[in-house]
Amino acid sequence: MDGAQAHGTTDIRRVLADLFERAVLAGAAPFLLFPSLRPKAALAALGALLAVWAITTVLREEAWPLTPFNGALLLFIPMVGVGILVSALPELTLPKAMGLILGLAAFRAVAAARERPFPRVAVAEFILVGLVILLAGALGTGWAEKIPAWKTLLSRLPARFLRLPETQGAGIHPNELAGALVLYLPLPLSALFGWRPAWRRIPGLFAALGGFLGCGAALLLTQSRSGWLGGAAGLLALGTLWLLRSRKCWVRFLGIALPLLALGILAVAVWQAGPMRFREAFDAATNEHLETPLGAISLEGRIELWSRALYAIQDFPFTGCGLGTFRRVVHMLYPLFLTPPDTDVAHAHNVFLQVALDLGIPGLVAYLALLGAAGAAAWSAGRPGAPMRWVPLGLLAGLVGYHAYGITDAIALGAKPGLAFWLALGVMGNFAATLEASEKRR
Repeated sequence: MDGAQAHGTTDIRRVLADLFERAVLAGAAPFLLFPSLRPKAALAALGALLAVWAITTVLREEAWPLTPFNGALLLFIPMVGVGILVSALPELTLPKAMGLILGLAAFRAVAAARERPFPRVAVAEFILVGLVILLAGALGTGWAEKIPAWKTLLSRLPARFLRLPETQGAGIHPNELAGALVLYLPLPLSALFGWRPAWRRIPGLFAALGGFLGCGAALLLTQSRSGWLGGAAGLLALGTLWLLRSRKCWVRFLGIALPLLALGILAVAVWQAGPMRFREAFDAATNEHLETPLGAISLEGRIELWSRALYAIQDFPFTGCGLGTFRRVVHMLYPLFLTPPDTDVAHAHNVFLQVALDLGIPGLVAYLALLGAAGAAAWSAGRPGAPMRWVPLGLLAGLVGYHAYGITDAIALGAKPGLAFWLALGVMGNFAATLEASEKRR
């Protein structure tokens, strides 16, 4: 067999591996997302994933795809194991563990499939997950009435008639929906920035415009102050990234000036209004009637919760207190005074504190390394002239917004919307590796 035939055989094997892995992952996903419904089926789905990993390792001749994230994952994945093993509350930990395993499996499947048309398929899969999140949110969210002027509008929305498994009485929390939407908001706008006039691209133009308007409207309806902050940060980051990745020097200068100008305007606004006005505005968003099992936590309540999270991190610096267990540990070991003891706080309302609580400080270091690798990968794949560079730039802006939202709220590791986070990393790694491989072939 000559070199061309061997290369063709390898390509066929890799394509078969990609298709097989995606098919098994799609079948396993519902059981891993809702493991408490059918625990035995969830375990069977986990076993199927392990089997497909072994088979695809043989077909691809690699156990894990080469990505910019591998160094960070070498620390992150073992710390996930530590977070599971140290947990004293398996009923809280195992659902999060299943969600994390699903996320890592999705990352592997997306990052490994680099033959055409799989990079485009990966983007479509990420968008499809976003549409599912948007649809589930529209049908299953218990909409709040935080802004009195919007009460009439919200009353006209269709009543919640979709009850997802493992969601509590009032359904999906609007703040959690907002966090997922923030991750997606910059991507369709980035597609508009990268659109090139052509008749055959007009449907894509309208799809991107509709996606941006739909995502933005849903984000507004959540009335999540953290979500609005994250959305604004993501859009600002998107504009900055596109300016900085221009070939023209004066445009890159605007990319430096834009965030500085925005920060200056924000500082002046805070100075003019005073910190108390901002605190009152934030509390007004949480003290209105929001009947959910998670309750409402004011800004002062969040600050108290952050202090308890820091106490827990001091007590369990290397292991964390167990994956997904802080919601109960905080009431048992670090009682809250501003939040009723029957309130399910769900998480630390700060994504970085929550990661340290789940996986310890080493896990937080690994998580920050993942974000750094994401920035480097997107910066490389978003260079001028790169194909579909709107994708990595839009995803990176989404990650910026997602973590700006994460300053005062969080989507915990292993939570159901967190699947989108791992898909985003997989797409970014795929694009960076594909671009690097194409440059080597030149």
